Amino acid sequence: MAQNAFVEKPVVRYTRTDFTALRAKLNHLPLTLIARQYYSEDLLDELNCATPEALNKRLTGLCTQLVARLQTKNPALAGILETSVKSNRWSKYAIEYLVASADSDMTGATLDDSLSMWFKPRVVSALAMEKIHTLSDLKNHIERLGEHWYRPVPRIGPRKAKAIEKWFLKTPGLGALAIKPDEPTSHLVPVTSVEVLVPLERIGSLPRGILSERGINRCESFCLVSARNDLDAVRAYLYKYRGQEKTLTAYRKEIERFLLWCSLERKVQLSSVLTDDCEVYKDFLANVPQHWCGPWAPRHSPRWKPFNGKLAASSQRYAIQVIRACFEWLVKVRYLAGNPWVTVANPAVTQREDAIEVEKALPWELWDELSKEGGLLDWACSLSPPISGELISPKDPRVSAVQARLARAAILLMGYSGLRREEACLAARVNFKPVPGKGIWALKALGKRNKWRTVYVPPRVVDAIKAHWADRGHDFDNLESPHALLSPVVIANTKASQEKHLVEVEGTPRLSGEPFTPSGLYKVVVKLLKSLAQDESLALSEEQRALLRQAAPHALRHTFGTHAAAKKMPIDVLQKLMGHASIQTTSIYVQAERERTIEEARKIFEV
Repeated sequence: MAQNAFVEKPVVRYTRTDFTALRAKLNHLPLTLIARQYYSEDLLDELNCATPEALNKRLTGLCTQLVARLQTKNPALAGILETSVKSNRWSKYAIEYLVASADSDMTGATLDDSLSMWFKPRVVSALAMEKIHTLSDLKNHIERLGEHWYRPVPRIGPRKAKAIEKWFLKTPGLGALAIKPDEPTSHLVPVTSVEVLVPLERIGSLPRGILSERGINRCESFCLVSARNDLDAVRAYLYKYRGQEKTLTAYRKEIERFLLWCSLERKVQLSSVLTDDCEVYKDFLANVPQHWCGPWAPRHSPRWKPFNGKLAASSQRYAIQVIRACFEWLVKVRYLAGNPWVTVANPAVTQREDAIEVEKALPWELWDELSKEGGLLDWACSLSPPISGELISPKDPRVSAVQARLARAAILLMGYSGLRREEACLAARVNFKPVPGKGIWALKALGKRNKWRTVYVPPRVVDAIKAHWADRGHDFDNLESPHALLSPVVIANTKASQEKHLVEVEGTPRLSGEPFTPSGLYKVVVKLLKSLAQDESLALSEEQRALLRQAAPHALRHTFGTHAAAKKMPIDVLQKLMGHASIQTTSIYVQAERERTIEEARKIFEV
């Protein structure tokens, strides 16, 4: 799928005559009179403005460009002009400014210019997602990140990036574009100060002395792991969680934070940490400095930061527990002599009434409105027919219905089975079979602790999945198909996505049927639910809209558990279907205890 490298908007050359004509237009003179009074017939032909409609389009474009330029130079006036554009009512002050602008060079770019003046809308919207709004922002971003500056920017690949760089080179008045080449060596980075914060897998070295000397807490006995230093030791600990992606991700995050803090803030080796250092780290977690925080970014991105913001008390407690467990293991393998965390108390947190946030479950009325035949999900899917395996771009008008059919299949699958989103991602067609003579289907799902379990769904879910497979162009009737039940249909213009989700079939690219990542499925589901919440044409109450805006895939699991318990499903059956290790966890969905408490309270109050 070749990437479109056209990024520039066509440059329209405006003259003093255009500015004078614009003033007349804003004073509501007829366009026919403006054309006759200010333009010759030859000039109108040359400008392709032979009709009043074409002349109006040219003058409107001039006005729009003025407003765009003023957005950064004079925000207050830009607001006045934008209001005037919408209302078509122009004050004397606004018109006089436009007349004065006739002396300015509207064809020359300046660093303060908005990107929308010079680049196509899809390029502008992609860069805006990275908070890049002006030519100055874009230039600083390119120079700061270097040769592969486009990698964090969605929908900007290498070809578009080269086209943007060439535009800067040929456009005078913007200064030279100094692009740093990427380091030709490995991706490892020497971490020397808090200005250089990188994730664990990219740490090439730590400040001098942090790894080179033997920590005071190192064990003198024979060590059971071949760790030369603290970096090797924590990597050895995390290696034991290979294959447990969620656990590995969570533990790695807390341990890399602590390792970076030891090295850069406390200036001490991890193997030299004492109890007082641990207490100081607790204080650090309670008030994380701003330069350690930043918005979410991929781990390979230069914008990555260890924290996304302040930590809740429960998150602080979890961090301490993870680090304490790591130190316990390091003591067991005789890398450390003792665990300084054993005397450190966990941060105090408020105890929840229920361990599981069952209140996030969708009420029955809203779930029924979503899931029933002809309901909200079906309405969102009815906007276009199946695409039958055709590869479509994200800008295709059929995309919304295609993504809706995918989201519907995911929502119904999780809402009728109680699957976690990770389990839904791993669900494969080969493990999805009808139960003979029962009218329902069974799905073998791989869940937490690598345990298989079987869940059951009604034909309604099967029909939704079949519609999703029709978009993919895959044969749902192939009982032995290894394809994932849920798989992306609209593929991003990135090399990694295309390598994973496209295959060559007789020289033609086709969808591979590879599964979603949990985060990818999350985005698809949440996007549809939010779009339904924001659609004013739907008969939803404000409370229902608020629930849909906040709903996430795990809320669908809670929805299944809550509704199953309400319909008196035996608790042992519900436990098996939801894959809970303990029946106490499942009992949270059963409201018998809550109902008994309410009845006893009513007796006291005599109501």
